[in-house]
Amino acid sequence: MGLRRAGRHYAAAIRIITLPVAAVVAIAAAGDAHTRAAAVLAWTAVGLWSIVYVPFVIRTHLRWPTVVDGLVLTALAIATPWAVPQSWLSTGKSWVVPFCTFACVAYQYYERWTLGGGVALVVAAGMVTGTAVGRPDGAVIDGLITACWSLVVTALARLLWTLVHRGGAQADAAVADAAVAVRERAVSARIRVDELFTNRKLHDTSATTLLLAGLGQTAAMADLMSRRAKRDLEFLSVLRSNVIPPQSDLIDLLRDVADASPLDVRWIADERASLDASVAHALADAAGEALTNTARHSGATVATLSVSRLADGVRVEVRDAGRGFELAAVPSTRRGVRESIIDRVNAAGGVAVVDSVAGHGTTVRLEWHRA
Repeated sequence: MGLRRAGRHYAAAIRIITLPVAAVVAIAAAGDAHTRAAAVLAWTAVGLWSIVYVPFVIRTHLRWPTVVDGLVLTALAIATPWAVPQSWLSTGKSWVVPFCTFACVAYQYYERWTLGGGVALVVAAGMVTGTAVGRPDGAVIDGLITACWSLVVTALARLLWTLVHRGGAQADAAVADAAVAVRERAVSARIRVDELFTNRKLHDTSATTLLLAGLGQTAAMADLMSRRAKRDLEFLSVLRSNVIPPQSDLIDLLRDVADASPLDVRWIADERASLDASVAHALADAAGEALTNTARHSGATVATLSVSRLADGVRVEVRDAGRGFELAAVPSTRRGVRESIIDRVNAAGGVAVVDSVAGHGTTVRLEWHRA
């Protein structure tokens, strides 16, 4: 679309530039009063028509202005014997030929080849006729050669514009394909992020609840199971509605996590820590997973959960004095630490560090800094 618009502007520019130049030359070169009067009359008619033709070319896609313009130029070419002095015609010169040739070239920039080429042939026939009639010796061959050269130039203009148009179409197609590919990658990445978010949440909530039930701990931990099931239902409802508040209080989220833990969780925390919802949930969920791992694997019954403000962010630490472990020795199929703690916090723009040594307990440090 942009290339077609540019072609119409080129055609209009060609007419606007060539018309006054040709008119000045024609009137200045007239050898007598009759020829000058004919030139003035001819160029007045062409100029008045061009005032109508140029806006139509720029603003519309109508075909009839091109047809009428071709007829006007054909009439101008046939009027060569009266508007061009004999001294010019006797040496094969005519200001009509270059003006009409430029006009025929301009047609190729915005019309279909059938119409643009057909009008160019009609105008060329007018040039041959006008030159043959106007020459003192009545020679036709010179006018025919000149018209043929004009048609060659017109054909080359058509070829050039066709190549430009095809190149532009290929470039547009390439850009469109690239845009589609970018959108598809973005959608795929978003889907993958959503899948990871859901998988981590299910691992931390519903799956853990089912695990406790499967281990036969429901009788001793009925109240805990009830609280966890309530949190699971609340989370699944939010996930289904896809309505997440823009801000969440990290302390409130961590209290829910601590209340749902079987451990005796000791608090060291500020009263409030309002953060972006995605960041707050990521930190709270990662801390909850750390507490779950402590309860399941460390042998400890007590853990410390601390929250401290930083100059440009917040730090959350979960510490226990359990048996500890070697992070490098954790099988790749176990996703609790890597996926639910480290990768989750990294995805929210934070940093998670798990410091543990066998026999010396574990410290999980979660930090988030404002950009």
